[in-house]
Amino acid sequence: MVLGKNMLSKRKSQIIIKPYKKKRKKRKKWFLGILIIVIIFTLSTYLILSFMVKREMKKIEEIQKENRYYKKEIQKLSNSDIPYEELLRTKYGYIKKGEKIVIYSPYYNKNETKEGVGE
Repeated sequence: MVLGKNMLSKRKSQIIIKPYKKKRKKRKKWFLGILIIVIIFTLSTYLILSFMVKREMKKIEEIQKENRYYKKEIQKLSNSDIPYEELLRTKYGYIKKGEKIVIYSPYYNKNETKEGVGE
């Protein structure tokens, strides 16, 4: 029996328990890799969204400028008939009865006459 006890004690000394350092290192590498990917994705998303917001803010400013211009035009046209009449005459060529039209053009040929204009 003594011999059997010595063999058991030798077997106990032969068993070596190693810590799982390799698994921990692999886990750390995976965690760092995933963390880097998440950081890159978050940063790129932030940059894209900030660019889009700046572009939309410029569009909003342009639209606000247009709105201010059109509000002034509406105010100008609604206050009196003079700007309205001026707009009709210059842009659309309207004339009152009895008025004559004088067309000035440096390229106008004196030999050509337009019939019915101004009469």
